[in-house]
Amino acid sequence: MATAAIPMFSPREASDRNFFLLILAAIWGGVLAGFIPDSLDHFTGRHVPYALIVHVHAVSYVAWLALLTTQMTLIRSGQVAMHKRLGVLGVVMIPWMTLIGPAAFLVMGHLEYGTPDGDAPFLILPVLSVVTFAILAFASLALRADAAVHKRLMLIATLVLADAGYSRWIGPFLGPFLDKMYGRGFLSFHIPHFIGADLGMGAIIVYDLATRRRVHPIVGAAVLFAATMQVLTTVIYRLPAWTPIATHILGH
Repeated sequence: MATAAIPMFSPREASDRNFFLLILAAIWGGVLAGFIPDSLDHFTGRHVPYALIVHVHAVSYVAWLALLTTQMTLIRSGQVAMHKRLGVLGVVMIPWMTLIGPAAFLVMGHLEYGTPDGDAPFLILPVLSVVTFAILAFASLALRADAAVHKRLMLIATLVLADAGYSRWIGPFLGPFLDKMYGRGFLSFHIPHFIGADLGMGAIIVYDLATRRRVHPIVGAAVLFAATMQVLTTVIYRLPAWTPIATHILGH
């Protein structure tokens, strides 16, 4: 019996340039829409002032997005050699990003404890987010010889980080609605905090199915891994036993 041939994953399609540029633009838009109003709100005096490390964290994350944008621009303009040389910065920035995010939350979580903004169990989110980011980003660098996989993994890794921005403007609208529909349970936390990355990853999957008729197995595994880490984050956040542990870690 003859078997249907599995189509090859085309490394490049004419529409790739514009599609992945739109994904990058969506990441920038989600981050800026979330963090700019949040930052301005902190200057009203209604919240604990930002510690210095928060500003370092903000500069670091913008620098990462700037590096990603530059790298995409270099590829679009055919400057592959410069793209490869600049990629060394990613090797340095990935571990730095992995440290600075949780460190900023540790400082602010300690300062905000006991205030309306305090949420000790939330510590699990920046920790597992940067773990997911680091694994995907380093996998992207390790697989850089395959440009299609390299690009997708790097965007998925960045989408994981961008959820911190998306949730800041989606959460206040979506959270109360989900609370009314389902109560303050798994979905009311999970969806507002991860919908940004999920929509972005879903768009990549749908795009590849539309243009290649298949999903690259490594990309599919990366999306599954990121989604699993999201579920794990929500499960741990809601565990009663996690609250005293997180509170102790924050120094209270």
